[in-house]
Amino acid sequence: MNWRDVMKKVFILIWVCFLLLSLESAYSQNTQGGSTKTGTLMVLIDGFNSDKGDAKIALCNSIEGYKNDEKAFRREAARINNGKAEWAFKDLPFGEYAIRVFHDENGNNKLDKNLFGAPTEVYGFSNNARATFGPPDYKKAAFIFDKTDMTVRITVK
Repeated sequence: MNWRDVMKKVFILIWVCFLLLSLESAYSQNTQGGSTKTGTLMVLIDGFNSDKGDAKIALCNSIEGYKNDEKAFRREAARINNGKAEWAFKDLPFGEYAIRVFHDENGNNKLDKNLFGAPTEVYGFSNNARATFGPPDYKKAAFIFDKTDMTVRITVK
């Protein structure tokens, strides 16, 4: 074996060791408190007039998602029992969120409105935010999720 072959093998060995150390470092950052912290957000909703249908919940992490249901961060449907519903958002990244909820009593997947555009099904928002006309501003409904376990209570009206 000549000197050049030995140096080639040493170089490959050093490169493999460097690669393994880099992978181990990246793995330990992700499994031991990496850059993204997550938790469980429990949403408790009351004020439903009946147990028919579902509570439609939209978890929003932006103004765009708050204004447009299709752009919501997560959307769920929770069963209503004794005028109350609950949902746990698990593995939720820490950050700013706002929640919209309505009672889809007839199961048509939309908030029903009368001829004048006023909702005919009860609805609510995080922070129990309300507005005179239309939904409240995103900032009024927004909250910071920064704990591994957190509960938000909403009363629909």
